[in-house]
Amino acid sequence: MYELVNNNLLWLLRLPLIGTFFYHGYPKLGSEVASLGFIGYLVGPFEFFGALFLLVGPFINDKIQRIGTLMITVIMVGAIYMHLFNWNDTLKDVEWQILLLAVSLFIALKDCDIMLGND
Repeated sequence: MYELVNNNLLWLLRLPLIGTFFYHGYPKLGSEVASLGFIGYLVGPFEFFGALFLLVGPFINDKIQRIGTLMITVIMVGAIYMHLFNWNDTLKDVEWQILLLAVSLFIALKDCDIMLGND
């Protein structure tokens, strides 16, 4: 029983991340975001497909999950940058974005043997 719970505990982090980026990414598909030009058109697909890869990755291939979380990580780094440096928000205003960034990085790097030097 302990092993079953322990093996699936990561879903408690994964599911809210997936839900958040499906919900916010789908309406942005095919739309420009924040007047960023070409980069603005990548925000929706990165959010939506990042969530999709995070959902199906554990069942298909762990690398797909990592690609999805790295796509989300790129979006969150960009969002934090925009909030802090373009829109003059404070760190208090980007708490949610920092949390999403931390969760996506945790999932991307969890059990990553490459990072530990174990091939």
